[in-house]
Order: sequence, then C-alpha cells, then structure tokens
Amino acid sequence: MSTATGASGRNPEIPDIHIHNNNFDAGAHVWRVLATFLAIGALVSLAWGLAQFGMLELAATGTAAVLSMLIQLMMRNGFIVLPHRQSDDARIEEGKSALKAIAGMVQAWIDRSSLLRLVLIATGYGIVFVLLRTLIQFALGMFGNIWVALAAGGLVASVICFPTLFAGIIRSMKTKKGTK
Repeated sequence: MSTATGASGRNPEIPDIHIHNNNFDAGAHVWRVLATFLAIGALVSLAWGLAQFGMLELAATGTAAVLSMLIQLMMRNGFIVLPHRQSDDARIEEGKSALKAIAGMVQAWIDRSSLLRLVLIATGYGIVFVLLRTLIQFALGMFGNIWVALAAGGLVASVICFPTLFAGIIRSMKTKKGTK
C-alpha cells in the first residue's frame, strides 16, 4: 500500500469521509435555556440579597449594567431582530422596511459623527441607563421576598430564551377581520 500524497496533500487511497448530522446539538438547546434561567435567577437573587443588606443602589446599578450589555450583545449577535416572516398586510412590510431604513440611517449618522455628537449620544445612553437603573431600584424595593424576585427573573429569562413566544401570544390574540 502506497503512502504517497497527491497535489492536494492528502493520500488518494484514503477516501474523504464527510458526516453531516443535523442533530449534533439536539439536547444543547435545553441546556442553554436552563443555563439562561439559572444565570438570570442568580443575578436576580444576588440583586435581591444586596438590596436586603442595604446595597440597593449597587444592586440596581449592577443589574442595569448587565441587562443593557446583554441587550446590546443580543442585538449584535442577531438574537433580537425584526421578524423575517412575510406578513400578508402590506402596511406591516412597509413598517419593517422603514424600521430597517431608519436603523441604517442612524448607524450611518453615528459613523460620520463628530466628537461632540458622540458625546451627546453617549450622554443620552447614560440618561437611559440611569432611568433603567431607577426602574430596577424601584422593582427591587418592591420585591418582598426572594420568590417574587425569582418570578420577575423568570419572566426576564423567558423573554431572553423565547423572544418569539410573546410576539406569538400577542399575534394569536389579534382578531382577523374578513375571515370566515
């Protein structure tokens, strides 16, 4: 048996074997969902515990930082997107096109911004961050026990894991006019 290699650098006597298995990560989704729920549960539990020990501002700031960065990362990695499904209503398709065009225009505007404009954009982001922190601080003050805090964390985790679930629930509640 010859061990000579061809021009491609591989032995021509040994066949290339390609295994295509679409189920290679069949159970991984369940583990990712579970891990997301546990991570959000841990974050909410930690925030609630810090709030109980008089560190409400620290808990609210940390939680707001995690959530704002998580939203940014989800948008960058394509977890938060406009639905790709075509609608039978032309107005919805026009609205989606308009939102995509506006997002592109805003990004182009930011890309060509001067330092002063970037400072103003960052200031706006800071104001939104402080408002989010204030909302979280208010919510942490209202959580009377850990179970209420974990329930709120479960709601946040479900939105993260199943973003289309809530859109589907809302869509199913709409009435369709003109159907038989």
